[in-house]
Formats: sequence, structure tokens, C-alpha cells
Amino acid sequence: MVPSHEEKKLDEIKKMLEELNAAKSETATTLAVDQSSKRRLPVFRLKARTMFTGIILLFIFLFIIAAFFFIRSIFSHEGTVVNTVSSFAEQIQDLSSLATSKAYMKAVVEQEDNALFGNKIDMNIPGTKRTTLVIIPGEVIAGVDLSMLTEKDISVNEETKTIHLTLPSAEILQQPSLYFDEAQIYSSEGLLRGEASIEEGYAIAELASNQIINEATEQGLLESAEQQAKVVLDKFMGTLGYKVTIEFQEEE
Repeated sequence: MVPSHEEKKLDEIKKMLEELNAAKSETATTLAVDQSSKRRLPVFRLKARTMFTGIILLFIFLFIIAAFFFIRSIFSHEGTVVNTVSSFAEQIQDLSSLATSKAYMKAVVEQEDNALFGNKIDMNIPGTKRTTLVIIPGEVIAGVDLSMLTEKDISVNEETKTIHLTLPSAEILQQPSLYFDEAQIYSSEGLLRGEASIEEGYAIAELASNQIINEATEQGLLESAEQQAKVVLDKFMGTLGYKVTIEFQEEE
């Protein structure tokens, strides 16, 4: 069927409308691209400029901090060493109770004398003699008195992380503790002898204490206390990252 003249006109109008719409779309797309390019270019330049400025400020800030700590370390180095030595002295003094060694000993005290009516005599008159044997245990403690340590006794080398200490020699820290409830007493008195007095009991206790101290010292109690002090200080300084060397003052 051959299209009529009016139908041909309608087709031509439709084609013209389609071409106009296509041209309008292309124009809008081109404008959008141009506008997008014009808008984004300044934003990119602004971001780049801001980033560059921030990097410069960061470097300046870091330089100021580094300079501050460098100057501070120069002017405070000597004071830091003094404070460190003082701190070491205080901490070591607190360890004094650990630098000890104890010994459990038995004292054997034997006495023999003559007395008449409570007065000692030099003659061995029958009935005036008394023989006493006392076995009494006790405990004695020796130690290094770290509370006597002063700053001049401490030498610190921060480069090698070493500390040299000069400590007082070990000594008996207190009189022995006598266990009277465990004492064994053997006594033989003549007919003319009375019971032992309190003064005689004190004298026996003093003899027992001195005997315990002497025997403990002979068996190396003082050396054991000094060795204990070395062990304690070596472990303590090791936890702080230092190696310690120790010498003991000679007894005057």
C-alpha cells in the first residue's frame, strides 16, 4: 500500500524531532563534560597546594622537637647522672634486710667452781664444789648493712651499663637468740652449795652467746652474708639492665 501524502509528512516531522532530540543530547553532554573539567581542575590544584604546605609544616615541627630534646640533653646530662646515683643508693638501702645470712648453733658451756656460803673460794673444800654443763641452742644473724651505703660508694658507667659498689664488710647484726626452752642443764653440787643465782644464769647465757658468735664466724657466716649480698645486688641490678661489680671495705 502506497503511503499517502499526509503520512509522508508525518514521517518527516518525526525524523526531524528525533534529530533535534539527538543534537540536544550531544550538546548537553558536551557542556556537562566542559563544566566538569572546569570545576575539577581548580580543586585538584587546591588540594596539591594544601598537601605541600602541610608537609613543610610537619618538617618544621619535627625539627623544632628534635632541637628541643637535643639542647635539653646537653644541659641536663650531668644532673641526670647525679639523680641516677642517688636513686640507686636509695633502692640499694631498701635491700638491706635481704643481704643477710643466719646460722643455727649449739653452745656447750661447762663451769666448775667452789663456793662457801655464796662466796667463791679458791680451795677445793669437800662439799663446796659444783660442776655445771649447759647445752643451749641459738640462732645468730650476720649481714651487710646496705643502709650505710652512700653516693660516693657507687660508680655508674652509662655507656657500658656497669655499676661498681663499695660495700661495708659483713658483721653480726644482733646478739644471738637463745632458745632456753630447748636448753639441757646438768649440774652436780656439793652439800654445802646452794642453788644457782640469777647472776650466774646471766653469766652462762653471755658465755653461750659469745660461743655461738665465735663458732659461727669460724664456720664462715660473715663470708656467707657477703656472698648473699652479691647475689641480691646482682639480681637487682640485672633487672635494671646493669652489670654490677662489688668490693668490700677492709675492716679497720
